[in-house]
Amino acid sequence: MRSKYTLIIFLVFVLCFSLSLNLSAQQGRGKGRLRGQVLDEVGNPIEGAKIVAQHLQYKTTFTSESDKKGSWAIAGLGTGYFRITASKESYGTVYHEMRVSQFSKQNPPLSFTLRKIQVAEMNMPAIEDEGSVVLFEEGNELFDQKKYAEAAAKFEEFVGQNPSVYQVNINIGNCYKEMGEYDKAIETYTKILEKVKEEKESIEGDESAARALAGMGEAYFKQGNLEKASEYFRQAIDNFPEDETLAFNVGEIFFKQGETDKAIEYFLLAVKINESWAPPHRQLGYAYLNKGKYRLAVDSLKKFVELAPDDPQAENIKNLIPKLEELIKDN
Repeated sequence: MRSKYTLIIFLVFVLCFSLSLNLSAQQGRGKGRLRGQVLDEVGNPIEGAKIVAQHLQYKTTFTSESDKKGSWAIAGLGTGYFRITASKESYGTVYHEMRVSQFSKQNPPLSFTLRKIQVAEMNMPAIEDEGSVVLFEEGNELFDQKKYAEAAAKFEEFVGQNPSVYQVNINIGNCYKEMGEYDKAIETYTKILEKVKEEKESIEGDESAARALAGMGEAYFKQGNLEKASEYFRQAIDNFPEDETLAFNVGEIFFKQGETDKAIEYFLLAVKINESWAPPHRQLGYAYLNKGKYRLAVDSLKKFVELAPDDPQAENIKNLIPKLEELIKDN
């Protein structure tokens, strides 16, 4: 009898041990699902971006790839915290950490914006040296991770090795600006203007000069000098008037600081330059909403949905529009 009891205990132990091994193999897996979109800096979808979701505790990994609309989806995720990484050749890698629930009907969509790695952007001379390209990429990645001092060091090392590529001073100025070192940022942006004048005698029509002027405008804005900020923003737009992203970015700066009227002015300018680009219409809708101009808000948001029906925010905006229209009727 005792030996039979011992055998039963042993079999139970073996069964539990086997179940434990099986459960360990499944850790990090479940019924959870994530979806999202990968876009470039101006809101265009990126096809072929690799998406990797890794459970932070169990290191279980899932992969996907964005389609021609930039959309991606991953299924089979367990409950827990995941790091989701988006990457593609010639673009900087970005990641996001979030909690996923396998029991939730719908985890929130996740949108990634990948920045094109272009050492030869803004009329920069091409760089053949692989080590310099790596430095530039590392600087961009550190900047995206908000490690601004480390990013600035990488960009400064790059400029030290490639002094003819002075345009990278814009990246350095952006780092100083994010660190709150506004005087150093303005000094760095000024180097761009001086170099452009040396090369071309005039900064007119030069994109890098326009970016530098806009950077100076933002630095003054963050210092509370709205008059000087507006002066530099206007110079930037006048210097490179065909760039809708420049006008849009200036609008974003004003909007985030509660200067809604100024934001509307620049969003409208972005729309005027490129009416088929969706983001300014969306931000115009939000800005008009803040001003209580519901009809204008609805018109702008409808235009956004028309231009970007697959945008991650489009569904929420579609649901918002009827409520705003009801509000218009009641008034």
